[in-house]
Amino acid sequence: MSDVNGSTPTGVAEKLGTARDQVIVGVADAVNSTVDAARLAKDKVSDSLDSLLDQGKDLVEDAGDVIRSRPWTTVGIALATGYLIAKATSRN
Repeated sequence: MSDVNGSTPTGVAEKLGTARDQVIVGVADAVNSTVDAARLAKDKVSDSLDSLLDQGKDLVEDAGDVIRSRPWTTVGIALATGYLIAKATSRN
């Protein structure tokens, strides 16, 4: 039994099996590419986060140094900042 193209049921089944295998390989490749891209993005984000944390620690250390070297100036700036924020947010 054959159709117009001369294909037998067995030939069609083989072509379908081959097509299925190609789709499976294509999907597997796409999944692997996505996983690799996600790993790369995670690594970049992790590196950026580490850098930001280091910068934050340095900033806190620098602020501590300024507070220790000029305590009265720091208190004055804090009071002035608090006063300005209170004036800006008050309804009167």
